[in-house]
Amino acid sequence: MCDHMMGGGMMGGGAMGGGMMMGHMMGGMGAMMNAPGTKVDVKKTDKGVTITLTAPDAAGAARLQKMAEAMRLMHEAMGQ
Repeated sequence: MCDHMMGGGMMGGGAMGGGMMMGHMMGGMGAMMNAPGTKVDVKKTDKGVTITLTAPDAAGAARLQKMAEAMRLMHEAMGQ
């Protein structure tokens, strides 16, 4: 990850990096949801939502799983 994406070396970099990372994560979510044939199901919970993405084939499922794991790791790395 580049320093400018994480806000390194900038005043207020933590907040800026966090905002940029959220933008990248949401972009990743959009890429997953735009895959042909992907089914999207959103359910409300007491504290937010649960999003289930279902791919029409094994290769698509593998891509969804990798992208979801990457999003989880980014979220963890941001300390949230």
